[in-house]
Amino acid sequence: MADEKKTILIIEDEPLNMRLTVDLLEINGFNTLSCCDGIAALETLKKTIPDLILLDINMPKMNGYEVHENIRKDSRLDRVKVLALSASVMKEDEERIRKAGFNDFIPKPIDTKGLVKKIREYLSI
Repeated sequence: MADEKKTILIIEDEPLNMRLTVDLLEINGFNTLSCCDGIAALETLKKTIPDLILLDINMPKMNGYEVHENIRKDSRLDRVKVLALSASVMKEDEERIRKAGFNDFIPKPIDTKGLVKKIREYLSI
């Protein structure tokens, strides 16, 4: 159905960043799911398949690279785009993220208009 809302899973350990991202996406017409760490995210992904994932790289318990690796082992999630979020914006950091197979890299602080535009492009809406 064309008017069905797309669901985005946000995996972010910083509460303020989480709140801002959830609010931004919901205001722009997306459904959101949120997890504050990678372990909770992998549990959520056993039960639901979002349309897109925003994944923070630097988190306790399990970093974004480890979470991404687990996501890519699950064939049910093959079509789900995963965008890395990181405050580490050195060229080497971005290269490592791209080499790890993320679909894209979103530097923090997030450019709100740019993020929404990029998500719409990935979801073809």
